[in-house]
Amino acid sequence: SYDVARTAHLALAMDMNGYDAEEAGAFFAMGKLRLGAVPGVESVALATRIPLSLNNNGFGIFIDGRQSAPSDAPFRMDGAYVDEDYLSTLGLQILEGRGILPEDRDPPLRVAVVTRTMGRRYWPGENAVGKEFRTWWGTEPYRIVGVVDDHKVDTPGEAPKSYLLLPMPRSAVYGNFLVRTSTPAAELVPALERELRALDSELVFLETGTLEGLAEVRLFPVLAGFWLLGIFGLLALMLASVGLYGVIGYSVSRRTREIGIRKAVGADSSSVVGMVLRQGMILVGIGFLAGAGLAVPAGGVLSGALYVDALDLPSFGAAFLILGAVAVLANLVPALRASRVDPVVALKTE
Repeated sequence: SYDVARTAHLALAMDMNGYDAEEAGAFFAMGKLRLGAVPGVESVALATRIPLSLNNNGFGIFIDGRQSAPSDAPFRMDGAYVDEDYLSTLGLQILEGRGILPEDRDPPLRVAVVTRTMGRRYWPGENAVGKEFRTWWGTEPYRIVGVVDDHKVDTPGEAPKSYLLLPMPRSAVYGNFLVRTSTPAAELVPALERELRALDSELVFLETGTLEGLAEVRLFPVLAGFWLLGIFGLLALMLASVGLYGVIGYSVSRRTREIGIRKAVGADSSSVVGMVLRQGMILVGIGFLAGAGLAVPAGGVLSGALYVDALDLPSFGAAFLILGAVAVLANLVPALRASRVDPVVALKTE
């Protein structure tokens, strides 16, 4: 997987800056060279869509034998047009075949690289390299030349998905510079902007930043949900603690007569308190086991939304310790109070 903290991005719509297709292609080519010469930059790539960005490039593909007419629904997936340095800049591993080459960006070559999940989904049990598909019915097919490892393209917690990489035309007017750096990329973003503005002082960026920043944007709904659930969880824990203390404390206080009888027949205070505490904690332990048995399935429902394990041991451990401490106090305090009562007075207690 790629390092989001060491990958910067700079998005440009060159037509909005007054460039035609040929001028835009020349700018992107020169921009790559200038950015690659900035100290701290390790690699530079171009793509129409970068991982974790909010905009998607949707594709519909037709596979011979899977659709039989233009009216048949194509297979839908996301993808991007990328250059020859895209995979190496993100550190993505080629599993089969090869990646995009510089000459692939010149028409009429029509080649593609697909993710492992896409290859397995549409050509199960076969090598996807060499297979063909069309993005429009009746057009010339694209030939798959490589399979790349699955990687996160929409959200940091997504499951492996089909994703399509096509050669980015040299005449593209929209593109993103992807820049891998040797230090935290956020520190270099201003210098990267200045380097491109040295080519055009009036250049306007659509967006600049790091993949780490994009990941934070993608994760914001999850984090908001996490904090909201956390607040409600803390309130529930507080209510459970108060209720547990009250119920156990009341139950132990009702045993004042029993404690008096035990003391009257010779039991000392420490043994009586130990007995009450032991019996109370056995019941608490049974309750914890039953609660954990119900909490694990509930955690499985939330794990998919919050990207945590269904059996989150730190969370379970914290709840166990807090409620355990409350249970100990709920047993101990009234037991100590009852153990100090004179046996004669305790025997008179109804």
